[in-house]
Amino acid sequence: MPYHPNHIFKGVVTKVGVMRKTATVTVERIFEHPKILKEIKRHKKYLVHDENEVARLEDKVTIIHGARTSRHKAFRLHSILSRDTRRYPGEPIPSVIAEPSLKPRKERRRVGTEAETAPNSTKTTTGGRAGQETTAGGVLDALKELKDGVVGSMTR
Repeated sequence: MPYHPNHIFKGVVTKVGVMRKTATVTVERIFEHPKILKEIKRHKKYLVHDENEVARLEDKVTIIHGARTSRHKAFRLHSILSRDTRRYPGEPIPSVIAEPSLKPRKERRRVGTEAETAPNSTKTTTGGRAGQETTAGGVLDALKELKDGVVGSMTR
């Protein structure tokens, strides 16, 4: 899915290691004041999801808006642009940043939906309760039972 350019920011990592898989990134924006026509700097801090904890203090990074990871985290680490080599000598900049992992509950749901959409279990809705679904084989079994019950009651 392509991202809108307004959802990608460049900033500096200002806090790391306090919370697991989270870094604080400060993004600076510069704009011209409409009345006094001066350039003004504004800063905003974002909590960013860092899956493998690869961000280091004072790294220049890009962050991208995505699915909300927690109450305060809606951004994730997209790439690391530069790193202070004097502070972290010999530590290379990772070229690939991992995608955020799914929570176990969401993973189970995804596995469950994949199993339901398997070719041998074609789903059809029955005329019973609203939202009640059975497989095609279950419908045939129910019809056979109904037929046997109707034929059995006619012969008695």
